[in-house]
Amino acid sequence: MSTNNDNTIITEDTISLILEDNSELECDILAIFPVKDQFYVALMPQEPIEGYEEGEYFLYRYQSDGENVSISEIESDEEWEIVEDKFEELLDEDEFNNMI
Repeated sequence: MSTNNDNTIITEDTISLILEDNSELECDILAIFPVKDQFYVALMPQEPIEGYEEGEYFLYRYQSDGENVSISEIESDEEWEIVEDKFEELLDEDEFNNMI
């Protein structure tokens, strides 16, 4: 397990985010994947969140030096679209591979 200064606690399969109201949100790690020279992480909340649809996932920038991990928000719409397209491509490939 790893803890860092941006209020995340990371285990092998989950991340606990500390939200603005100091509540904790446990998320499953769906994937960690590269786009160009940057890695990203896709997270799925384990419990429903008010204001979000069930099955909605979150995407963040991801950095790790082997011991410490940090995530940060994707700041531009253009970057978000590129990352979302890549993640959806990974989902499609996984679904296809599971059909075989």
